[in-house]
Amino acid sequence: MLKKAAIIPVNTIGDALILMIAANQLRNSDYDVTILHDNIYSLKKWFPYFHFKKLSSKNLNSYDHIFLQQDEVKIDKTNELKKLIKTKLSIIYFRYNKSKFSPLSNLDIFLDNDLPIAKSLAKNFQKFLNLHLNKKANILGKVILESTSLHTGIIIPKNLKHKKYPKRVIIQPTSSDINKCWGRHKFICLAKKLKNKGFRCAISVTPEERKDWLFVQGLGLDLPLFHSISDLASYIYESSYLIGNDSLVIHLASLFQIDHIMIARNKKATKKWQGGWLKTNIILPSSWIINLKGLRLREKYFQKFISVKRVLKILSLTYYKQTTYD
Repeated sequence: MLKKAAIIPVNTIGDALILMIAANQLRNSDYDVTILHDNIYSLKKWFPYFHFKKLSSKNLNSYDHIFLQQDEVKIDKTNELKKLIKTKLSIIYFRYNKSKFSPLSNLDIFLDNDLPIAKSLAKNFQKFLNLHLNKKANILGKVILESTSLHTGIIIPKNLKHKKYPKRVIIQPTSSDINKCWGRHKFICLAKKLKNKGFRCAISVTPEERKDWLFVQGLGLDLPLFHSISDLASYIYESSYLIGNDSLVIHLASLFQIDHIMIARNKKATKKWQGGWLKTNIILPSSWIINLKGLRLREKYFQKFISVKRVLKILSLTYYKQTTYD
């Protein structure tokens, strides 16, 4: 009988998507894996080898091992989880800070700062499995570690065709953090210029944000309505390019091997949070702009320092390069 493991990501879907790397490594180590998360639940048909349940503190003791991302999940740690700490609870720290978090236990996992999150998770989670849970490691030794994989166990629905629409460009102008967003008027200007060049541009926003973007339809731009994250994922998979802020769509595009641009303000954070599968084309404000402590002009006003022309240039270089090889 397979052992049972549970993974509890934080609320954001992007983090939950990345943690599917850990879920797949557990599966390959003969674990039956359940993801406890309220939001990635809508992608369950894309991951048929795993179980997905809404987050709850009930029945946690039924799992042989539990992986809790950082220490931010709203769950009753004082009761259920405290019982598990010494024997079968691992906390996964995407960003470990000694001053903010409890001391690391020998079952905890923390990631490198110099690698994209996905790649660091793949490497460090496999190390953990080899040391603590993976019986095969005793036999194969370094072979398992060297075969560290970024695979998530995803199975693309058969009705979808990769890059079905070669001229469709998705523009994601919003983010969960408004301070990460490039200017709305710049995204619209970019979309109009791309439309004039023969591209079909789609503005991607959440159903809640859609009422504020209805005007783009009058500009000849598409405004698809996504009822679920699965709908959004399908749309990205069949498109040929994506441009957006630091958000979930960047990770989906990277996972689906869709060329994409991330417009961002901070080089250090972007290096870590870029897509971990297909390389992310990152556009940052120029390094010569002042960004000293107390005068962080580069971060506060990054929108002003990144032009539409610069984004178009990167898109032209990467889009036409990919069509040459497709």
